[in-house]
Amino acid sequence: MKTMQKVEIDKLIDERPLSGIQMRVIVLCSFLIFLDGYDIQTLAVSINWLAPEWHLTRLDFTWAQTAALLGYAVSAALVAGYGDKWGRRPILIMATAVMGIGSLGTALSGNVDQITFWRFLTGMGFGASVPNATAITSEFVPVRRRAKLITLMYGNIALGAVLAGFAAPPIHAAFGWQAVFLVGGFGPILISVLLWLGLPESVRFLIEKRPGDPRIAAIVKRLAPDVDSGNVTLSKRSGVERQSVVALFAPEYRARTLLLWFGLVFNLFSLFFLISWLPTLLSSSGWSPTAASRGGVMLQIGGIISGLIMAQYVDRGKTVPAMVTAYLITAASFGLFLLLPSDSGAWWLLLLTIGAGTSGTQFAFNALSAAFYPPLIRSTGVGWAVGVGRIGAVMGPYFGAFILGAKLGTPEVLGLLVIPVLICAGCVMFLPRVWKQTELPAQVKG
Repeated sequence: MKTMQKVEIDKLIDERPLSGIQMRVIVLCSFLIFLDGYDIQTLAVSINWLAPEWHLTRLDFTWAQTAALLGYAVSAALVAGYGDKWGRRPILIMATAVMGIGSLGTALSGNVDQITFWRFLTGMGFGASVPNATAITSEFVPVRRRAKLITLMYGNIALGAVLAGFAAPPIHAAFGWQAVFLVGGFGPILISVLLWLGLPESVRFLIEKRPGDPRIAAIVKRLAPDVDSGNVTLSKRSGVERQSVVALFAPEYRARTLLLWFGLVFNLFSLFFLISWLPTLLSSSGWSPTAASRGGVMLQIGGIISGLIMAQYVDRGKTVPAMVTAYLITAASFGLFLLLPSDSGAWWLLLLTIGAGTSGTQFAFNALSAAFYPPLIRSTGVGWAVGVGRIGAVMGPYFGAFILGAKLGTPEVLGLLVIPVLICAGCVMFLPRVWKQTELPAQVKG
């Protein structure tokens, strides 16, 4: 017999085990995040083949390397927020299809300018899709497990990058560099079809924005068959009047917004500097091309390990000490590059630890960006955090090009990254100090 009393949707989701429809949302969004990781690595590894084939240098691909990041930033800031107005589902479907089209266009490119255009379009797709995947996942999972599940979901970025790093060489050997991007194109198109067939709209979004929508009843039936959808309500309205970036600077959100943005900028600066130029730096230190490529993969493996560890702390309210510790270990690791010879096995361990401190902590930042804003501006908040963070992702490769031109040694270049890593640690340390403890998301206390 169905209950007749009012039921708050947040409590309904929080007090019950994960249902099939919730698991479907998590799996579909995890696949999408996995594709983001694969795409991040494709051009970085393909340049090793494209440069000699087209009689160019790696520096000739600097614009092409940053085009996807620029597209990501623009779309995350200006397009992702439409998920708060139109719904998460339609934005995800359209953006994922754009990702696939952009990667297929890259495979058909005949020069660097064409690659640059298609990479920008690919980034536009990812910039709109990833924030909305974060938003819809956070709205379908229990609060007590939200940060952990989102952190684990973002771990698929590293998995995707690892797959690209290991799979790209044999794919290239068998079918050419174009095949690397064909795989990256057909994957998102397949996922967009699966999203259209199987992804529900956020029930929290529907109840707040479209209370008469018939999809509410269908989703509630899957979440809790014993509950009448007509009795499902919100615990409280968000109180947000403007669904724009202006809302992120309301007095109650301003400090968290600025700290998130600064932390993300400097973290992604470090991470994308390493993703773009680490193979080149290792090669200049005497590593073979194969070893240099695998050295880049070590970053992502470190990120996976760190993400799994970080996920154990975020839902215990220990995010701050966990992230600060990771950053301090990373800063020390960058410093050790100056002391240890490049042909020592210790460099492999250092690559693992700096990957843990840059890639793994990024997953925790993503979880926090979803926790810091109410549902009505969640896509906007996550989108702008991702978009502004991509400023650092764009600056990283350009900084690398500048430093490589200055002819500094690899240890000295890596040693310079101590600075942005310590800035990240400072941003995280101030998180608990900008609100009263009762106003903080549980994941930040500690």
